[in-house]
Amino acid sequence: MKFEDRIKKEMTEGIVRAILEQAGYRVIDSGIEKFYRELSCLSANEYSNLAYPSALRKLPDFTVMDKNQTEKYLVEVKYRSDWNVSVFSDALDQVKLFGEIVLVSIYANAPDPNEYNSPARFIRCCRVRYLNDRHEIQVNEFSKKTSLTWKPLSELSDNPALWWAMPKLYEVFSLIEKDSKQIKTFEAAINAISGILTVAQPA
Repeated sequence: MKFEDRIKKEMTEGIVRAILEQAGYRVIDSGIEKFYRELSCLSANEYSNLAYPSALRKLPDFTVMDKNQTEKYLVEVKYRSDWNVSVFSDALDQVKLFGEIVLVSIYANAPDPNEYNSPARFIRCCRVRYLNDRHEIQVNEFSKKTSLTWKPLSELSDNPALWWAMPKLYEVFSLIEKDSKQIKTFEAAINAISGILTVAQPA
């Protein structure tokens, strides 16, 4: 893995962990690189030659649960400077293996057409599942009063509106509250990674 990519991966995973832990979730490392730290220094070919079992290689980054273990999620974190529908393609085998994951995306060049300057525009997430031999993602259906609905991945295109249809974190993780305190948490998170976001941040 390139050094820059490794830094982006570790920083974005750290930010997502911090947000979830701040909300009260228990976040457990579950990615293979967390179990075998030595893998981080290997090239793609060297890593492939180790021939680890598929289930081990495709472990999501985090296992997330609340204190009572009534909420449980397998969470994969993706950083993208140019976000598009291909981000889901990278997780297809993972979703098919585990049935469902939550994909958290950080989009460095997230647009701000209405100039809200909201930190939430950089971080979105969605549940992705494999059901009845097809991959589906859960997105906001704005024509139905912003209700979350499942859509086949095969029907999605690279429409810029897809990013905005992705749920905000509090729409998936119920312990994340939509209030001024949580907004400050998101602002702090975005400021912490402002060096890998290419847009200007609010003062």
